[in-house]
Amino acid sequence: MLSFQPPLCRSFLFLPSLQIAHFSDPHLPLVGLPALREIRFKRMLSLLSWQLKRRHVHLGAPLAAVMQDIGRHNPDLVALTGDLTNLGLASEFEAATRWLQAQDLPDTLLVPGNHDALIRENAESKSVQWAPWLQSQTGFPSLLKKGSVALIGLNSATPTPPFFASGRVSETQLDALGGLLRQTGEKGLCRIVLIHHPPVQGLVSKRKGLDGMERLQAILKREGAELVLHGHSHRATLSNIPHTHIPVVGTTSASHSATTPAQAAGWNCISVLAEANHWQISIQRRELGANGRMQDGFLHHFSPHRLSCTKAL
Repeated sequence: MLSFQPPLCRSFLFLPSLQIAHFSDPHLPLVGLPALREIRFKRMLSLLSWQLKRRHVHLGAPLAAVMQDIGRHNPDLVALTGDLTNLGLASEFEAATRWLQAQDLPDTLLVPGNHDALIRENAESKSVQWAPWLQSQTGFPSLLKKGSVALIGLNSATPTPPFFASGRVSETQLDALGGLLRQTGEKGLCRIVLIHHPPVQGLVSKRKGLDGMERLQAILKREGAELVLHGHSHRATLSNIPHTHIPVVGTTSASHSATTPAQAAGWNCISVLAEANHWQISIQRRELGANGRMQDGFLHHFSPHRLSCTKAL
């Protein structure tokens, strides 16, 4: 049986590959304790977790090694999938803003994580500080286009009860997502979706999972996407949206020590090249070794069909 072959896409024949750095969950160090007006039960639980455990594994040296390694690779885009903070304090948002400015990153799309939305408190005044990286003047889904790539951001960070770290993508976002995937596909763009919570089962426990993920999966299955990136699990993983060939790629925390190799700090170096009828996409895992040096991890290649050969805007 003859298979349909899309027409030759000449507008991309001479474009170089575009490099994307994906990192997540830096959990920047606390800059101070909550003020009296900021004290909430869930926040105190998270503070206890930080004091007893997380401050001993989320360290400045691994994060510095990751960011220096990203800088050496000179990416064209950065995909940051949330959890810059630990308690969601206003002071943490301010410190994270200063940290982001100091990194001097290329064009960046940031989606928030559950720690960034730990409780319902001054969400708008805090998020406005991250506006240059959220790329979202009208809310989510957000969009950052460069060359032949469209980064599409979803916000799964929503306040939850104590002992829960689950997420949910709002119906408003999901209603808009299908059209955005369709439009960017028709423009010949490589569609890469960013979300904090993994949109597949089995990578985190139910209390940390993505509620209502079935509708998101159905939209991705119907409209297509070339890649989904997430954080939250603190693991470097490769999976797929069920019943599709859409890869789902997770990463460890960018600040985690190398004492536990499976969770050692790292990032994903993603290369996207437009060819006549396919995308050539590679994912090179970069991870912190026990010697404190960054090294190569897994390497994954895939070549999804291109949906359109119209010129990208």
